[in-house]
Amino acid sequence: MQLMLPGGSFAGVCMSKRGTISSSSRTSCATAARVFLLAAATFVVHALNIQALAQPSAKPLPTLTHAEEIRRLTPEQAALGYPVRVRGVITMDAPAPDFFVQDATAGIYVEGSATPKFPHLLGQQVELEGITGPGKFAPVIREQSLRELGKGVLPKGQLVSFSELADGQRDSQWVRMRGIVRSVAIDPDSWRETTLAMRVASGGGEFNVRVPISKAQDLSSWVDSEVLIEGVCGSLYNTNRQLTGILLYVPRLSFMRIEAPAGETALSDLLRFSAGQGIRHRVRVRGVVGYQQLGNALFIESQGKGLRVLTQQSTPLEIGDLVEVLGFPAMGDSAPMLEDAVFHRIGHEKAPEPVQFNLASPWEEFDGAVVTTEAKLLNRQPQPDGLRLLLQYGDMYIDASLPPATSANYLSSIPLNSKVRITGIGLVRSGGLWRVPESFRILLRSPQDVMVLSTPSWWNLRHTLWLLGITAGVLLMVAAWMVVLRRRLREQMAIIRQKLKSGAVLEERNRIARELHDTLEQELAGITMQLDLAVDCFQQAPRVAEQALETARDMSRHSMVEARRSVWDLRCQLLEDGDLVSALTQIVEPLVPRDRVQVEAKFEGSPVRLPRPVEMNLLRIGQEAVANAVKHGQARQISIELRYAAEWVRLTVSDDGQGFAADQPSPTGHFGLLDMHERAQSMGSRLMVESEPGRGTRVSVQIPARSYSNELIDEELKANTYSGG
Repeated sequence: MQLMLPGGSFAGVCMSKRGTISSSSRTSCATAARVFLLAAATFVVHALNIQALAQPSAKPLPTLTHAEEIRRLTPEQAALGYPVRVRGVITMDAPAPDFFVQDATAGIYVEGSATPKFPHLLGQQVELEGITGPGKFAPVIREQSLRELGKGVLPKGQLVSFSELADGQRDSQWVRMRGIVRSVAIDPDSWRETTLAMRVASGGGEFNVRVPISKAQDLSSWVDSEVLIEGVCGSLYNTNRQLTGILLYVPRLSFMRIEAPAGETALSDLLRFSAGQGIRHRVRVRGVVGYQQLGNALFIESQGKGLRVLTQQSTPLEIGDLVEVLGFPAMGDSAPMLEDAVFHRIGHEKAPEPVQFNLASPWEEFDGAVVTTEAKLLNRQPQPDGLRLLLQYGDMYIDASLPPATSANYLSSIPLNSKVRITGIGLVRSGGLWRVPESFRILLRSPQDVMVLSTPSWWNLRHTLWLLGITAGVLLMVAAWMVVLRRRLREQMAIIRQKLKSGAVLEERNRIARELHDTLEQELAGITMQLDLAVDCFQQAPRVAEQALETARDMSRHSMVEARRSVWDLRCQLLEDGDLVSALTQIVEPLVPRDRVQVEAKFEGSPVRLPRPVEMNLLRIGQEAVANAVKHGQARQISIELRYAAEWVRLTVSDDGQGFAADQPSPTGHFGLLDMHERAQSMGSRLMVESEPGRGTRVSVQIPARSYSNELIDEELKANTYSGG
């Protein structure tokens, strides 16, 4: 044999094939034995040292000897594995291998061992050793050894109510419960043992029961029986160790006793006060089917009233079938109903007559019954649970719904605000402390439950708004078309006006040509004749020649006046092509010799178009003032300033020329100043002339806004050559 020593070495013992030590190796074997014992001692000491280093200050946990001590541990404390030695009696030996044990202090759940040497038999007095565990709801014992002490005596159970179990404090305790059996079934899967599964109602609550049985049995006759049950109270819980239900572990069927058989109660006595009867029994009711929601609910009429029945039975029925229903009474929203019900068809009768809905009657009378009423259809909306209708009955709104499996094309075609007669199952919902009826619903069985009595007039608010919208659209289109026509008419009128102006200009030009022919041309011819006479008589008759020259001079002055009169109102081409600022800049350019005279033009303010006569007069005044400064004043610096203001427009021409006496009349034959004065007067203003000999001249004219505000400026006609003045 070999032994692993600390550090990984081995010690061996020499054995013969038969297991005896040979004589030739006794000495070596003795030596080997001593080495082995020394190594073993060293190994033990080393292991103890390691354990001492690992837990230098750990104290052993105390041994718990009573179940109540274990139940008082927290889950964290129970998880430390306190040693346990408890004496008690086994109160439940299923589900295997787990069991329940109870001592003089309390009962507790034991996670049993599956080893066959630990038999767990009901009623055994045992001594149990193990450790504590946190369990999934309350602390438990984890079995390590079990010693049978003999036959024990089961504890006497205390009769408790459901409310006493609802806090989970009686977990694993032996109790007695009284209740009404609601359902019975065989459960072959939850435990290793085949069990009988029951649901029992007791004191306003329900709990589950599991009883191990040797073979399946039909105990459906127990339903609705009042039973007295004795067993161990167990708990149903979630992953957060929170209580979710009560499960009673009953060791054998013998621990259940039927105390009273199921009875029948009249429908009119459902949930009425009855002294000494606080537990609800199943009742048997007979009625005519008004509507069926397959696998969910059944609505019947019995004894002149409607009744809602909750059932999972999927046997199809027709309206008018006579059925017998067995179920447990329960509180509905406003009237009693039956739940956990079963039914069977026993015949067929006439369909229930609808009850006329009346707001003055107690609404509870219509809950679950077939009702009919007239209302106005306000709205409809498809939803996953069917078509929903909103109706108005007086000052009240009613919600009606049609199952999704039913074709609703007919209802979708009914115009809104139609008056309809609606028939279906009435459902009343109550609320508040006193359970006062608050709303009323109707379950439609088919589209035929809605009958149209009258449709709304075409002249309703919706159609009126549509008509007003269309009319407004047409009016807007007509207005837009009128705007377009007006614009086109203005364009045509402008063209006509342009043509008329052009014709007037042409006529004016012809008139000026005639006047020039009739006046200037004749006078120029006369001047020529006088000049010829002066030449011929210059030497022979000087006096005659002098008179002829004087006559020619007078005729020349008259011709100049006539020429000015003829072209007084002709519009300058520069104004036709641009505004006053550009025209004034361009018209003075050819008048000024660039090598001798400098011209500075200043323009202030925001230029605006002025009436044609005003612009023409300002242009001619500026032109005349610049020409006089160059021709007569011999100026070298000329300044032109045109300023636009909100109340006036002012033109100023200044020069540094020879000047003249402004208070003296103009020399004979000079019409420039006179012309400028007349132009200023025609615009409602006055020409200001400031000049002294040798100090230059300053000519200014200011046009007030009132002089041209009533004039209309037509931008489109600026190319006309006729001023219209």
